[in-house]
Amino acid sequence: VEFKMAKCTGVLLLAVACTAMHAPGSRQLLSATRRNEENLLAAKKPLDKPPRLLQPLFGAVGLATGAAWTTVVFTTIRSNQPLGAMMPSSTHGVFARASVLSALPLIASCYSTLATASADSWERLGSPTCRRINLALVAAGLGSLLWVGFAPLITQIPGSSPLVSHQSYSGLQRAALLGAYGSTAALSAAVWARSLPEEARRKPLSWPGRVADGVAQSLVSLGPARADDPVIVKYSLLSVSFLAFTATALGTFPLAVVPSWTGRRCSRAFAAWTLLAAASSFNLKEAAESGKLRADEACRTISKGLKGLGAVYLAAKVGAVGFDPSFPAHYGIVKQVPAAQLAAALLFGLTLRPDE
Repeated sequence: VEFKMAKCTGVLLLAVACTAMHAPGSRQLLSATRRNEENLLAAKKPLDKPPRLLQPLFGAVGLATGAAWTTVVFTTIRSNQPLGAMMPSSTHGVFARASVLSALPLIASCYSTLATASADSWERLGSPTCRRINLALVAAGLGSLLWVGFAPLITQIPGSSPLVSHQSYSGLQRAALLGAYGSTAALSAAVWARSLPEEARRKPLSWPGRVADGVAQSLVSLGPARADDPVIVKYSLLSVSFLAFTATALGTFPLAVVPSWTGRRCSRAFAAWTLLAAASSFNLKEAAESGKLRADEACRTISKGLKGLGAVYLAAKVGAVGFDPSFPAHYGIVKQVPAAQLAAALLFGLTLRPDE
């Protein structure tokens, strides 16, 4: 019995000794782990946040951009513009204006996305989504600024004698429109440049090449990565379609009237916003391919803007065909390209398809 008790006591003492030997090591390991975590946290750079003023600035410029576009539409699509050119019916101008004012939900969604990102960090503003939106807004702002400046040439009526135009801005109104569109381009250009990696910011001469490379990469990536995913296919088609609409609007009539239905009044000006729609659609295509479409807040916001664009656009077309007594007699240019108009309506309808 004494032998067994001694044996048990020895085993117990051995266990205690082993515990004593390993316990300090475990404590040391835990302490080292904590120190490493603290060192990592200390070494991690805090997020570089944009100035607080940037978020309300995006909101203000977004409002100015939307107001400028609304002003262009209402001052150009109306009777006596030019003098003696009357709207054929009371509803003709309503549906024509609604057709191109469909850009407003898209403009709002893009500025909302940028304002939200500006409250977070420069890293988020430097994401591909925000960079594309900013570059598209730079192009839209500059294009709209040029349209306002050269409206008498762009909207001139062929064959008129003396030569007259649908639009010609002057004085304070012209200055206000140029200022609004100039701020659109300037703010997005400045934010795009600031959101570049530090090394790229130090080499401004490389920026044009960087933009060209990005555009080229986007163009060769327009096709869907997976043809069996209807959402990816949808946004791929929309990206290509809105680019095509932009090109046709800047081309010759009668194709230039697609998709705006506003003749020489606003067809070319609307190209600025179909370009923004193309960039937005491409962002959503990329998000769908990476699986982030439904999870990312920015993508949900942009998707709502595109749906708003499509809904207002299609409502305007239904109104023109079904409720404008001057249709089709006073839609001369539209009637020359019926197949293209039908294709445009169907493609705009894709914006209303759910992202599921």
